Amino acid sequence: MPLPRSVPVLSLLVLLSLVACSKSDTPSPAQPGQKKAETFVELRKGFKTQLKDTPSEHEPAPQPPKGVFEKVTYPAPLGSNVAYVTPVREGARRPAVLWIQGGFNWGIDESAWEVSPRDNDQSARAFREAGLVLMMPALRGCNENPGSREYFLGEVDDVLAALDFLARRPDVDPERIYLGGHSTGGTMALLVAASEPRVRGVFAFGPVAVPNYGETGTALDRAKGKELAIRSPVVFMSLIRVPTLVIEGADEGNTFAFDSLRKAAKDAPVRFVSVPGGTHFNILAPLTELLAQRILRGTPGELPTDLSEQDAVLAMRAEASAH
Repeated sequence: MPLPRSVPVLSLLVLLSLVACSKSDTPSPAQPGQKKAETFVELRKGFKTQLKDTPSEHEPAPQPPKGVFEKVTYPAPLGSNVAYVTPVREGARRPAVLWIQGGFNWGIDESAWEVSPRDNDQSARAFREAGLVLMMPALRGCNENPGSREYFLGEVDDVLAALDFLARRPDVDPERIYLGGHSTGGTMALLVAASEPRVRGVFAFGPVAVPNYGETGTALDRAKGKELAIRSPVVFMSLIRVPTLVIEGADEGNTFAFDSLRKAAKDAPVRFVSVPGGTHFNILAPLTELLAQRILRGTPGELPTDLSEQDAVLAMRAEASAH
């Protein structure tokens, strides 16, 4: 799949300023002197999308290997959604990571546990192999889940519901839950980050400012105007209140989106790291391993989301030497 393209931030900001004038449509964040804006969660609830893909058939998520994952269901806005999650373990409560994979099919399958090449490992296995609780949810319209695919809209509420489910696990420390995602999953993670999630931090690998991916063969191709704006992280970056790390390979990837995302974030707690020598895919294995170790250590003053370019460069060098 070709890497996504962005659109000018100014056009989106102008768009939302116009949308704000309509009571029936999605308003923009409030400006000084204006009435307090609705939250991003409330905006989604009040927006009726015309862009949906209803699956003609449902392919159930396969059963995972025993001891690696359990196939479970979690309560979501449209009903019960399926997910993979590491088995419950006795002992002290542990940190947890919820991971959203890339692509436009937010389902789950064997890729969650099958061995992948080091230069393109999108399985987030580093977190479970380090001993963290790992959850990989399927979202609406995928696998046996109810509903239609909305592409960065209702799926955000599915992720929030999955986080609530994860926080209730008996072996999870609800104060040490992290959210991560790659590519379209990274874009989704930014939209969730703007939705006041109960997480300690967010890792967005290779997101874009707006979900303008050229021809995708999905309903997303028709997104324009308000339908595009409400799906665009760049519009809501300033609403982020949880520490968030946006990270991407500098040599090949979506770093073109950094300038617009950074400008839109204003003073939100968002860090941007462009990894020299890295691509959209080869940074995943070494940097998820580094993040997993930092989460486990829980060292005060060393938040995983504070990972620096130098930290990333050292991890990539170690990767090159070892492999």
